[in-house]
Amino acid sequence: MIDVDRSRLAQGVVVVALSGDVDVFSVPRLRSVLTEHIGTVDVVLDLAGVAFCDSSALRVFVDAQRRAAAGGRTLEIAHPSAPVRNLFDVSGLRGVLRVTTDP
Repeated sequence: MIDVDRSRLAQGVVVVALSGDVDVFSVPRLRSVLTEHIGTVDVVLDLAGVAFCDSSALRVFVDAQRRAAAGGRTLEIAHPSAPVRNLFDVSGLRGVLRVTTDP
């Protein structure tokens, strides 16, 4: 499930909360949502509710971060669940992506 909170849009921020599984089946919708906002506003991806994340999602996160930086904006991965944090650690992406774990 993807929930987009545009309430901070006037401040230049969009929060995209993901829940459930982020995999090859949900990635096209995620990519579409991110394409709509990346490069024009800062994007916060709230992953607290994500139970599973596969490599197709990691690719979307990395591509989105690159596009955000190219547009002078940021992509923040916020509150990743334990399984997602583990995946970031194992893949080495925790040092590549901007990941915040503070509540």
